Amino acid sequence: RVHAPDDASDVSSTHSSIMDYSGPRLYKQPTTKSNRGIMLNAVEYCVFPGAVNAEAKRRVLEEIARSEAKHFLVLFRDAGCQFRALYSYCPDTEQVTKLYGTGPKHVNDRMFDKFFKYNSGSKCFSQVHTKHLTVTIDAFTIHNSLWQGKKTQLPSKKDMALVI
Repeated sequence: RVHAPDDASDVSSTHSSIMDYSGPRLYKQPTTKSNRGIMLNAVEYCVFPGAVNAEAKRRVLEEIARSEAKHFLVLFRDAGCQFRALYSYCPDTEQVTKLYGTGPKHVNDRMFDKFFKYNSGSKCFSQVHTKHLTVTIDAFTIHNSLWQGKKTQLPSKKDMALVI
């Protein structure tokens, strides 16, 4: 006697029970990853360490608390990681908008120079070698030519006429 495989009936009964399920949805749409906690840690321990920076630290922490953004970026003057501004980043629209500090109101893809990620274990920023901004980035620099306020050259004394 040959028996028909028993698992064929299991598949059809399992399929119908899934279709009849009316409980809570088990799949949850992924939400945008936020770096708010990481940035609070970075501002506290790395960007503004010590009592001398207490006022600047307070202002930046207030801006982060006030903002509804999920992702924040710090603008550094250069690879020396000196704070210049706090930005919000919206990955959907790729908009980078200044919240506080000194720097351009908006930053676009052509303005970025270097990217950094905050390491909460070693409490420091390390450079990430990439060409484009992603949600894994926590800080950046812009091209040196974009910084305004370059000192103008004064004429040299040898070119000045002596007035007697």
